[in-house]
Amino acid sequence: AAPAGDAVKILFLAPRFPYPPHRGDRLTTYHLIRTLSARHQVTLLSFTDGTEPKEARREVSAWCHSLHTVHLPRARSWAQAWLAVFSTTPSQVAYFASPEMQRLLERTLAAEPHDLVFAQTVRLAPIAARVSHPNKVLFIGDSHGMALARAMPFYPWWRRIGMMWEQWRIERFGAGMSQHYRETWALSPVDFEDLARHGCRNLRLVPHGVDERLFDVERKPQDPPRVVFLGNLGVPHNVDAARFAAEEVWPRIRRRWPQARLVIAGADPAPSVARLASLPGVEVPGRVSDLREMWSTASVMLAPLRFSTGIQNKVLEAIAAGVPVVTTEPVARGIGARAGEMLLVGADADELASAVCATLDDPAAAASRIRSAREHVSRTFSWAAVRHRLEELAESAGPLSSVARMGPG
Repeated sequence: AAPAGDAVKILFLAPRFPYPPHRGDRLTTYHLIRTLSARHQVTLLSFTDGTEPKEARREVSAWCHSLHTVHLPRARSWAQAWLAVFSTTPSQVAYFASPEMQRLLERTLAAEPHDLVFAQTVRLAPIAARVSHPNKVLFIGDSHGMALARAMPFYPWWRRIGMMWEQWRIERFGAGMSQHYRETWALSPVDFEDLARHGCRNLRLVPHGVDERLFDVERKPQDPPRVVFLGNLGVPHNVDAARFAAEEVWPRIRRRWPQARLVIAGADPAPSVARLASLPGVEVPGRVSDLREMWSTASVMLAPLRFSTGIQNKVLEAIAAGVPVVTTEPVARGIGARAGEMLLVGADADELASAVCATLDDPAAAASRIRSAREHVSRTFSWAAVRHRLEELAESAGPLSSVARMGPG
């Protein structure tokens, strides 16, 4: 049932079904819907790929006024992405092109007026851009162009050619799409600045939230210490970080702490990540069913991400749960955390290993840093703040226009 009173009717477009919430965009969708539905009426239009567990629809339906899905055929999507190489449309956008979703959006808006249309990621921007509505928000989140630029040094030259072409296209495409939206949201100041530099309009900085339940985790670190890296282990930046942690950083840590364990946890580990379990002191347990339990026993979170962008959920979660963090400078900058005061950073394997050892060697200093970090995260990263901004947009909008096709296409 829809919430009573002055509930805002929100139409939410998602590129992936938000359950299980084990990767960035799914996690964002899940928490946004959960937060918004407490006071408002959320209609979710989401793609599915057929891999969702049986209970997924039931879990998400509990938060939605209405839920509609469109199957995204993988073979067709990959064909669209490859064909787009010869056009100015980014391949990652072409992958999600769907006449079925376009028709569903138009039917849904025609059947019932909505106060807000919320498109998550630039990949769905063209679909929502084709309907006329006074209150459309494009949640770009991360700067995909900056992510590609940071990743290029870690790939062979022949891959870099395609990455440069995709970077050029996505930067211009995002800027063009932003003119069709009342607001375009960026997650971090770094992403905001990069998107603005490449011409995105109507930009607004809206930081990510963090699951507030993690602030209640009871800490019980293990002996010997457990150094934890958590993330979706099938995506490139996490695969690189996991391998870097296990193959280069971890041997240096073991020289000082030979009994410690490195736990590389997360869904869908790539074969190269799964093989890391054969290394001394390394565990790769796969998906974690209870994050609270994992964080409660962790001694330190090691997040040696070398080419990520935006706000790293995994780092926010660790801090909220009271786990000291060692990471790279771009990750710390993405969440606005001051190195040395809230967490420790390193630029290479030696520096990262030294930072982990310093954390284990001096629990009192680590506890002081994590107190400062938790205060910062609690103050800065709130899903309620996202809800409040959407409420402001709904209240300031004029009368809803009729639904009509417009924009590109």
